[in-house]
Order: sequence, then C-alpha cells, then structure tokens
Amino acid sequence: MCELHDHQGLHDHDAVTSQPDVGRRHLLRGAGGLILGGGLVVAGASAAHAATSQNGWPASSSPSAIGITALSVSGHSFPAGVRGGQVHTILGYVAQRFNNEVEALVTPGCWGYNYREISGSTSLSNHASGTAIDCNAPRHPLGASGTFSSTQVSRIRSILTYCNGVVRWGGDYSSRKDEMHFEINVAPGDSRIAPLVSKIGGTTPPPPTTTWSTVSSGATGFRVVAIQHLLRARGQSLTVDGVFGDITVSRVRAFQTSRGLAADGVVGPNTWSALVVTVKSGSSGEAVVAAQKTLTARGYACTADGIFGATTTSQAKAFQSSRGLVADGIVGPATWAKLTF
Repeated sequence: MCELHDHQGLHDHDAVTSQPDVGRRHLLRGAGGLILGGGLVVAGASAAHAATSQNGWPASSSPSAIGITALSVSGHSFPAGVRGGQVHTILGYVAQRFNNEVEALVTPGCWGYNYREISGSTSLSNHASGTAIDCNAPRHPLGASGTFSSTQVSRIRSILTYCNGVVRWGGDYSSRKDEMHFEINVAPGDSRIAPLVSKIGGTTPPPPTTTWSTVSSGATGFRVVAIQHLLRARGQSLTVDGVFGDITVSRVRAFQTSRGLAADGVVGPNTWSALVVTVKSGSSGEAVVAAQKTLTARGYACTADGIFGATTTSQAKAFQSSRGLVADGIVGPATWAKLTF
C-alpha cells in the first residue's frame, strides 16, 4: 500500500525521478496561476486550482473540490474513490481488466484518492488529484520488483497498450518500482483521453477466465483440505481433517469478515479469490501444503512437505499444461481455480 496514506498506513509510490508525459512541461504551484516550464503563466488560474499533482492534474485537500467519486470493481472498493468523469472511466476500466485478466482484486488492498506529497519531494502525489489507483497493494509492495509472473506482466502490457499511453504502470518506473500502482500519465485535455473514453464506452472488459467451485458445510475431500490449509495460511486456527464442519464454517466466516465479504461460511468465487495464496519455487508453508495435496489429489503426486521445490514445480507445470494454462510452475489464482474446481 502507499506510504503516507495517514489513515491506512500506506506507502508512497510515485517515483520522483520517473516523469510522465507532462514532465516535459513541469507544472509548479504558484499563487498567481499555473507556472509552466519556461516561466509561462496560465492567466486566471485561481489559488484553489494552483495545486497540481505530478501529472499536472488539479489537486485539492477537499475531495469535493475536484470531483472525487466512489469507485468499486467486482465488489471491491477503492477508498476514497477517484476523480470523476473521464478519469473514473479510464481507471475503472483498468481496475476491471486487472481483476479479470491479471489477478483477482482483494479487500483491503485497493486504494484511490489521498491528498499528500510524494515522500521525499515537494511534488504532490497523483493520488492527490484522484488520478491514480493501487491494486492489491499487500501483494505488490513498494520497491519490490518481479511480484507478477511473466504472464501477468504480459496482460498488464495489453491493458497499457489498449490505453494508448494515457495510463502508466508503476512497474515501469525507472527508479523505485511500484507494481501495485496505475496512474493517468497525461495532462488534462490531452488529445488521447476522449478517444480512449469513447473506445471504453463501447467495450466490455473480457469476463474472468477463472471459474471457481462452491464448497459449503457438509462437504468433504481434497477441496476442503485445501480450504483448511489456506485458512491456516491466512491466520485461522483449525484442524485439517477434510470435513467442512462447524469449526471450518466458523473460521471461513471469520476470514470473510476480515476481508469485507459476506460472512455466510460458504467458499464461493469471492472467498476463493481472497483466500488463495500464490506460491511458486522457493515458497514454503501451509499454502504450499495445500497446493501439494491438491496436486496429488488431481493425479500429480508430490510430497506434502510445505516446500515448493523442483518436484512440486514440475508437477505444477504438468498440471497447468493439462488444463491449457501457461506452464510457468506458479500456482496463482487461475491455477488454484482449476485445481479446486
């Protein structure tokens, strides 16, 4: 999450040394108007609109002053929303495609507007103008590189290409990476914005490529075993016995409540999406045991030792190939969905 979101304990992500397109005409804040690079003053700029974020959009400590509106994608809210109008359309589209194609969104972990300066800089963060979002911040921490698989990066690139330079990804920063972060990369009125909004208006983001099973009280078997290990990985205490009894129902409800989901005790698509943990070579722990036991139940035997080594990687790749998935050996949401369906 983004540093200096005071009420959330988030972290900063706008890379000071990596400027967007508007960086060629650097916008400064001045009492008499907007001062562009070279000393040109835009007449009539009021003090209320003199503050601009790094990308040149008007920023304000008052959300209503710049038209911040709520944003929710597939049941996941982006506190405290984003800028309305064209920006809302674009960032909402990016978030929906991220959820559908890259990684299911999680709650908490998605963030929007926040009025603040970039850490270590006097420039306002693009969050201050409501023109940036963070997706699944806990899974993609500030400064970390390679938090997405090559397949996921390829899908992010597809989204960026569709947006024709209007949107920038924090994973492309030249200095400190911020892979959770997506932002408007052009100044207000840029000629690319309206055509993109028009294109989005006639485009429905492709549906999720994953189909999840539904598991509830009374169920038994390998899916329940996987759920119980994943609940343990998420901090819930229970015995792994493969029986979806009262205790498992209680722990599922507790987990659902912690993620802002309907606490019905049923593990359906939303709960699976929040519950699964991406594991890969070098991972260890309860989630790895869940993957190993589920792979074995699916006919790809490996020892459930909680260590994601060469054999587990090989079996994961074999399973992925059998289901038409990219055989990268990484057990992420799409692979979990196939394993547990």
